[in-house]
Amino acid sequence: MNSTLTEYFRILTERWRWVAVVCLVVVGLAATYLLLQPKSYQSQSTVFVSTPRDDSDTYYRGDLYAKERLPSYAALIQSQDLAKRVIADLQLDSTPEALIASTTATPVPGTVLILLSTSAGSPSSAQAINQAYLDEFMAEIASLEAIPGALTPRAELLVVEPPTSSELPGGFPPTLILGAATAAGLIAGATLAVLLALADSRIRRPEDAIEATGLPLFAAFPAQTSKTTGIEPGRQLRDALQAVLPADRKHIVLVTAPDVSTGSTSIAQQLADSLRDSGESVALIDFDVRTKPGGTPDESVVSVVDVVEDLVAPDDALSNKVDGISVVPQGHASENAARVVDSPRAALLIERAAQLHGWVILDSAPTSKFSDAQRLSHFADALVIVSRRGKTKFEALRATAQQFTLSGQQVAGVVLNGCSAADMESIGRSRTPLKEHPDRSMIAARPAPERAPENQGDLR
Repeated sequence: MNSTLTEYFRILTERWRWVAVVCLVVVGLAATYLLLQPKSYQSQSTVFVSTPRDDSDTYYRGDLYAKERLPSYAALIQSQDLAKRVIADLQLDSTPEALIASTTATPVPGTVLILLSTSAGSPSSAQAINQAYLDEFMAEIASLEAIPGALTPRAELLVVEPPTSSELPGGFPPTLILGAATAAGLIAGATLAVLLALADSRIRRPEDAIEATGLPLFAAFPAQTSKTTGIEPGRQLRDALQAVLPADRKHIVLVTAPDVSTGSTSIAQQLADSLRDSGESVALIDFDVRTKPGGTPDESVVSVVDVVEDLVAPDDALSNKVDGISVVPQGHASENAARVVDSPRAALLIERAAQLHGWVILDSAPTSKFSDAQRLSHFADALVIVSRRGKTKFEALRATAQQFTLSGQQVAGVVLNGCSAADMESIGRSRTPLKEHPDRSMIAARPAPERAPENQGDLR
């Protein structure tokens, strides 16, 4: 299967609900039409145009004469006077226009036959109307073709097949109509799904995240991430970072995202857990003091805001251990959140964490509204951008990657959060190669940030 068909199949698989809804709507409309449409029964009869005169001229030219008369005879069915006579004969509660609309006279190609069809609400009514029309029609033709003083007219109608009676309603069979409606609904639904996919600028696949950033995909996390389901993606993210960062020095990794609710904090936690499981010393510092919901913080736990406001020393903040990881939460709401990242005390906290731990994970506010990640990136050895499937916009993700690139910061890779089971399976079958990451040499060549002296544990 080529890539184009594969892409269409993926779109229809992801947006099958649209296809189903449109199909059900079309079938429902067709079914409603069938239910509301009154039943109509048809009766048909066939007449033969005869030229009864026995002179030689008519004998040889009668067939041509009859064929030339066929269109004129068929057009007489649309006569108002003829319809009025039929209504009077049967005492119908109808108008000539309505009766004409339900009656047709069709010449049979290549013959001198005329097929007369009438429709009514019951088989008996349709047959009676057809018979009355047939009688009046034959009388009208006989009158028109009569020759004064002659015993026979130039042409007359002979009944070949008398009016029929059918117990089955006329028109297309309901099964055929519903089948056609189903096919039309599927086509319309598939078309709508494709158009919506073309208009949708959100990240849907790992390939979208790679295309938007031009970076390798480090890991893909499932939609429902827990400590169990996030273990393997966390290991993949850890291995990817270890592959692109030099092993002979300590590492500071900044985790950020274009917008809120991407799960970047959860990704940072999964990375920290994976590094701890591999025997690394890890510190996790939450610098997202902008977007996270407020509440009553645990006053017993030293936070980033406490350090910035010079309430405690960095070592006190880093002494908080959670499952073997030094965790520094964002803390209570600051009066000026913008100054938290700019504070020299924040830089001191990062530097002290790098002295005490082999890996420091920084979690920051989203880049679409705040520049915190931009300022924190100067401390980082590697940046990881987190996007969320079905939420992060393609252009927003691209702008975030370009934002760091233009400022001279090297982004190591991208992470896709909220992946579907199909995406996780495809990623498991074919991982994005990481060995040829183009920015690895540049990351390795970057000078390490200046570290604070080792004896600053008592700085306030």
